[in-house]
Amino acid sequence: MVNALPTSDMTVAEILEAWPESVEVFQEYKMACVGCVMAPFDTMADVARTYEVELSALMEALQGAVQ
Repeated sequence: MVNALPTSDMTVAEILEAWPESVEVFQEYKMACVGCVMAPFDTMADVARTYEVELSALMEALQGAVQ
């Protein structure tokens, strides 16, 4: 069962598969996550650390995009 909203412990690939509209958020944040070979492995918490963005803001943007 898919979560109602993306969570920080989900991988990029899980989020993109469940919510294709989330691509826009990754593009807005200028993240190369879409199509990245690490997408099946990196969680959103990993991505926030890598791109040095606030995890809560990133998750809020993702959750808003998929609602």
